[in-house]
Amino acid sequence: IIIMATTLFRGPILHGKKNEVGVTGYNIEQKDSNYTVVINNGDSGKTFLSNTKDVVFTLPAIAIGNVYTFVNTGADGQNNLTISPAAADGIVYLGALTDDSDVINTQATSKVGDYVTIASLNSVVFWTVVDVQGVWAKS
Repeated sequence: IIIMATTLFRGPILHGKKNEVGVTGYNIEQKDSNYTVVINNGDSGKTFLSNTKDVVFTLPAIAIGNVYTFVNTGADGQNNLTISPAAADGIVYLGALTDDSDVINTQATSKVGDYVTIASLNSVVFWTVVDVQGVWAKS
């Protein structure tokens, strides 16, 4: 008799190493409070994890060629994440662009592993959602 375990996996496969205090060169970071993403300090390409309710990630002014992933690691239905562009910028999601409009993983529908990847592909006017899992709303 062969018995196999069942595994349930949700979320992106994370490539890289998680940041440790005082150590550089890591591209996965846990954030437990609001955070302003910065292009010039090496944030581009990073994956940000959060399991803390009401964390807001504020995006920098757009510069072409940057990408960020935000992952909700909180318990199902207990956490929400907000991704907020600079006031003059927008986020294209679900075919719509609105300046200064947030993308939110709502608490009621959140699942551990929900994520969104946002990139500045070829525009200095808006960010584009290039990958997503879970229910994300625009405000």
